[in-house]
Amino acid sequence: MMQNSAKKLQRSSHIISVLAKYGFRDILNRLPWNTNKTSLEIGIDVTNISVYRRIRMALEELGPAFVKLGQSASTREGLLPQELIEELRFLEDRVDPFTIDIRSYIEEELEINFDEHFSTIEPEPFAAASISQVYRAKLIDGQDVVVKVRRPQVDEVLKTDLSLMRDIARILVGYSEPLHNLNLPLIVDSFAATLIQEISLLNERYNIERFAKNFKGNDKITVPKVYPQISSDRILTMEFIDGVKVTDKDQLKSMGLDLEEIVDNGINLYLEQVIVHGFFHGDPHPGNLMVLPNGKLAFIDFGNMGKLLSIDRQNLEEFIQAAVSSNAVHLADTIEDVAIVSSIPDRARFERSLYEIFDLIDNVSLGDISLEFLFDKLWAIIGDNRLYFPEYIYQLIRGISLMEGIGRQLNPHLNIMKSIKPFANRIMRERMDPRYLFEKGKNKAFSFVRDIEKLPDDLRSLFRQIKLGNFTLNHHLISAKSFTQILRKGVNLIVIGIMVLSLNMLAGMVIIAHVEPKFLGIPIWAWVFLATSFSLSIYLFVAMVRAKNRD
Repeated sequence: MMQNSAKKLQRSSHIISVLAKYGFRDILNRLPWNTNKTSLEIGIDVTNISVYRRIRMALEELGPAFVKLGQSASTREGLLPQELIEELRFLEDRVDPFTIDIRSYIEEELEINFDEHFSTIEPEPFAAASISQVYRAKLIDGQDVVVKVRRPQVDEVLKTDLSLMRDIARILVGYSEPLHNLNLPLIVDSFAATLIQEISLLNERYNIERFAKNFKGNDKITVPKVYPQISSDRILTMEFIDGVKVTDKDQLKSMGLDLEEIVDNGINLYLEQVIVHGFFHGDPHPGNLMVLPNGKLAFIDFGNMGKLLSIDRQNLEEFIQAAVSSNAVHLADTIEDVAIVSSIPDRARFERSLYEIFDLIDNVSLGDISLEFLFDKLWAIIGDNRLYFPEYIYQLIRGISLMEGIGRQLNPHLNIMKSIKPFANRIMRERMDPRYLFEKGKNKAFSFVRDIEKLPDDLRSLFRQIKLGNFTLNHHLISAKSFTQILRKGVNLIVIGIMVLSLNMLAGMVIIAHVEPKFLGIPIWAWVFLATSFSLSIYLFVAMVRAKNRD
């Protein structure tokens, strides 16, 4: 623990020096770390350098974790000034390769005899990044492979930086309005969880295996084979993909491949990842997408993957359904359901802004509209309403934007909405399936019954808080009359809920007491109580739905 504290103190001193160097003395004065900040001098003349560029320069100097944080923040359009977004997009994961005896490293980490598994390995890496670097090698059976190796002690460095980031984030939210709107602590927590997964090569191996299982039997895609027996959390051995970068148009044409077909396959494969599997590549930039001589596509680098839970996929389906049907009210509801944080000051204006996007799509040829342009419009709306989403939303939007950008390089007339429609129609068919409707209705009914059953406990808890003086009512009082109406309706619904529960209890007591007369073996009075309870339940359900729609 003392060693970790010493590392954190040493690292915090370096961060302070870098912040001072780029002129962020206001931030330094707010930092709680015990460092002699007054003795630090500004190392560069910042007079003619914008604050946004200085932020980017500081992040680059602070190292891998801060660079990746900046890259993650660059996807939060609408919440940050556009000038800062543009600067953060220049951040690159550029580091010099570390020097090791790769044979000895493999033998020590995997506890194997190198010559029993590998015939050769190149001593120098052909690719290097902040977390790992990659070597070309050949197995004893002649198979060409790549060996991905994690940098020594990188996990300790990143964990220290992440801890310091949380400290800085709590301070910076009060430093400026844009940073406050960005909800920086939430971004750091989300980013930290993603980065911890990304540094685990064992996690990347599992991602590849899951991805391969999802596309088993698909002749449009190739997934690199992994070799678990010569892999670990620090080393990943996988098949070498001998392909051409997807944006190398000249090379693709010389191979006799149809560029439009490549684009269609790529878009469809990515949409299948998202909509069908709920497990998609989080960073499909051109360097991570290869085309094989037979025309198959291959995604590489599976450290950053987006994952959709069941509820996430339902929300995504709702979003697609609302977008295809140009239903702004439905789309607004879905956006609010997905958002972790939302502050919509004017719901009518919010819906009108969404209608304006639909109107734009209706009046302009879809082939002339890029998703990037539509997302820019959507980000502006999101920024106005301070909406913050789960990490998978930003991964998804970035991924689809990258895929469309690649597609337009190969086919300038790409109409990605045309590719989305078959998936949207598939969702519509599934939603109209009687089995789906039955399951959804059953789940809604169970949820409604659970809410009714919990009502007495919730009321008891509410009254207890009132008696203890701990109850606080927060409301925006528009007028005394409207508030009274809302309160009266709320009390009426609570009373009806209690009546429903009481009638069900009475019916149960009558059944147990075997009260005569009976119909179909059940007392007549029980039928009366149950029928009345059912009628009141329907009324209560309809009233709740109408209230939600009005809200």
